[in-house]
Amino acid sequence: KAAVAHVGKNAIKAISTLPSSISFGNNNGDGIKIDGNVNHCKKTRVEGIPHGNPSTMAFLGIRNKSDGAAFRQVEEYDDDGGYVIGGTSAVAGAIGADAGRSHHEAWMVNLGRGDDDWLTGPRDVEWFTGKAPHVCPGVDEHGILRSLPLPNLSAVTRESAKDYFDNSWTLFETLFAGLKGEEPFYRPPVHGLRHPQIFYYGHTPCLYVNKLRVAGVLDKPVNAYFESIFEVGVDEMLWDDMHKNDMVWPTVREVYEYRKDVYDTVVNAIMNHPSLDDKNGTEPVMVNQNHPMWALFMGFEHERIHLETSSVLFRETPIELVQKPENWPHLHPSAAELPTKSTRPVEGVDYPSNNMLAVKGKTIQLGKPLDFPSYGWDNEYGERTVS
Repeated sequence: KAAVAHVGKNAIKAISTLPSSISFGNNNGDGIKIDGNVNHCKKTRVEGIPHGNPSTMAFLGIRNKSDGAAFRQVEEYDDDGGYVIGGTSAVAGAIGADAGRSHHEAWMVNLGRGDDDWLTGPRDVEWFTGKAPHVCPGVDEHGILRSLPLPNLSAVTRESAKDYFDNSWTLFETLFAGLKGEEPFYRPPVHGLRHPQIFYYGHTPCLYVNKLRVAGVLDKPVNAYFESIFEVGVDEMLWDDMHKNDMVWPTVREVYEYRKDVYDTVVNAIMNHPSLDDKNGTEPVMVNQNHPMWALFMGFEHERIHLETSSVLFRETPIELVQKPENWPHLHPSAAELPTKSTRPVEGVDYPSNNMLAVKGKTIQLGKPLDFPSYGWDNEYGERTVS
């Protein structure tokens, strides 16, 4: 039901290949059966098909999330190529990648669109829309890509800005090389508090464009539709728009092409916008909150925020859907030396006891000066004295 309601022509295109019919359940215990010719839909009670996603209502009934049950392996198939759920046959493959699942969830409409082979296994240099890791600023002698130091905004050159941009951009794409296949791009997190990873893959380039347009550096969108659907994230508030988790997202390949266009656009702004005229590197520019390129450095730090937040979402992804990216730092050697070999470290064995220490009270000054030469978010500024 959700597939047809959400995607229109795309759903019809996907479902038109069905040999017979497909059934979807809803939270009311009703179902919708779609004939293979997709010319009519019949609302009916479909026994044996899971009715609704049990986890959908776990967060006040409004969070769209994936159900772990949908990832169970199927052990029994019927003579028609369908899979058996509770003794009842359902046609597999309404959306090409549904085979092997116990039931259909709305987000699965995004699967089976030709990206899976490309995204399975180590990424080659084609994956990187900017500089490949082995030639990117920040790569070490072992081929591991590491973060560059925070830029000094009192002396910015075109070269230093581009180096930091390349480092941020390629670090982000190296992280996303850790998703195995197309499914982890579209599977919403099980807690339903964040968008699927395809959103974040498109979100960071989108912010560069939107903020540089507000600052007057760019005068037009790169892709107006993408810059609307990838614009707004979530803050774990009840009014967050989580319904688009189940929408028909662009394919990974389409967002990949968008990222290439945005990369070229931002590089052109760095190398040619008059506000960064450094006289061929001989006269570095000061970038502060009144400078149009403040928006550029906002994009850098925003991208690095999502390195952290997306890493958490990776951690919550089923392990069979992730892989270690090449050019990623190795685990610290001590990881193989833990006495307990457990994910539950023991105090006094795996780490020292954290005893409280007495600290003499004194007066401290909080707040970041407006002229401090690094990018800062609003809550970093202002002054407060605490005794």
